[in-house]
Amino acid sequence: MHLDIPTLTLASLLMGVGASIGFTSLMTVLHTQRVLRIWVAAIWMSTVAITLIGLRNHVPDLFSIVLGNGLLTASNALALKGIATHLDLSLRWRWPLVFVAAYTAFIAWYAYVTPSLGTRLLIGSLQAMGFNFAFAYLLFRHSKPEIRASCRIAGAVMLVNGLFYFARSLMPLPPGQDIMEAGTPVVATYVIGILTGLASYFALLQLITERLMVDLRRAAQTDGLTGLLNRSAIVGEGRAAMARCQQRGLPFALLIFDLDHFKQINDTWGHDAGDAVLRHVTRVLSQVTRWPGQLASRYGGEEFVLALPGASMQQALDVAERLRHALAHSPTRIGHQSIPVTASIGVTVARPGARFEQLVREADEAMYRTKFDGRNGVSWAELDARRLAEAGDSRC
Repeated sequence: MHLDIPTLTLASLLMGVGASIGFTSLMTVLHTQRVLRIWVAAIWMSTVAITLIGLRNHVPDLFSIVLGNGLLTASNALALKGIATHLDLSLRWRWPLVFVAAYTAFIAWYAYVTPSLGTRLLIGSLQAMGFNFAFAYLLFRHSKPEIRASCRIAGAVMLVNGLFYFARSLMPLPPGQDIMEAGTPVVATYVIGILTGLASYFALLQLITERLMVDLRRAAQTDGLTGLLNRSAIVGEGRAAMARCQQRGLPFALLIFDLDHFKQINDTWGHDAGDAVLRHVTRVLSQVTRWPGQLASRYGGEEFVLALPGASMQQALDVAERLRHALAHSPTRIGHQSIPVTASIGVTVARPGARFEQLVREADEAMYRTKFDGRNGVSWAELDARRLAEAGDSRC
């Protein structure tokens, strides 16, 4: 079978159209994935660019050479923005836009002022190489543990792409000014380019798939209102964190706190106000308690659990008092209304051989002593309470 540039351009175009339609269809289902919208725009832009380049000799060079190549590098800039967004990185548009404008100007110069197909192929290869190396760097350097597998695979694909374009930049420059009549070396690069492009599409799909799986797992483990761990998640992760502390001989503290008179808040201001109070408490909790490896949960209703791996009783009491003070001095504001919020807190620390569920019961009993003593305070699990808890466990 004879392969020439027009045939390969058509094949590349059809692949781009197929990928554009496929990713667009995926976007209509996964419409909450912002990064997918960016990548869809990049793929469509690339498809339009390939169409314009493929129409060489049928449309003015301003469209097929200058605009086509400009859109091609702009699609790379969009893809870079998408990868940064996927990795939760901030990427300003300024430098990518400057690069796209400068690249397009170079293409125009070597198309009209000093016509040179070889030079255009060279700078085109270098820009593609630079972007693919940038893709690979971000994916390898900034991937998070939960999405690291797909980032490493995609990074490897982008690295191979970059090396391919680097090799293409070293290829002997073809004579003449018409890429459609270029020789076998250019044809070979088109074939390899189609394969690497296809691999890139699959790499993007893998990135999206793993991110979606992570999001689904996180949704199953978090409380929809506050974003904290839900009850089953805090029990599972709390057991694991407590076991690690026991293996290393480290303390493990647990706090339970309940919002005082929360029913009155709902009855007086309504359930929307109650939800606002719960979100406010979550914000205060995240600002005040920044313990390494802490686990925070909305345990149920207006009750919260905070696990502090490595914390002693005194350290846990200090955290509890800071939290109590912060809540008491930062009422929830809804419009012009100010809703006071206080909490009753119970604290306990694990003993050798203790189970996570025991700590929950001990801290819960300490919290109810706080309520009995007048609320808006901190109590800790005393020896007698622990013995009662252990006696209850032995009867079970």
